[in-house]
Amino acid sequence: MTIRLLDPTGTVARVERREELPLDELKGKRVGYIFNQHKSGLAFWAALEEQIEKQFGPASVVRIYKENTWAPAPKAEMAKLIEDIDYALVGLAA
Repeated sequence: MTIRLLDPTGTVARVERREELPLDELKGKRVGYIFNQHKSGLAFWAALEEQIEKQFGPASVVRIYKENTWAPAPKAEMAKLIEDIDYALVGLAA
C-alpha cells in the first residue's frame, strides 16, 4: 500500500473582466433572462418578466431557460446573450 500526500495549495484562476458600463435608464434597453426553471421559482419568474416588460418596455428580450437545473448554462448561448443585451436578470442560482 502506498500513502500519497497531495499539496492542498493552488493558484486562483484569472478571469478576464470587462469594464462595467452603467445604465442610465432601463426603458427601451435590451434585456436578457437567465433562469434555471426550478419549480419553486416558476410563478415568481413569470411575474418578474411580466413586470419588467410592463415597466421598462424592453427593445428586445433574450432568454436562456436551462434544461438542467444544476448544470451551468452553455457557454455558446451565454456568449450570444452577452452580445445581444444591455442588461441581464439572473435568477435562482442560474
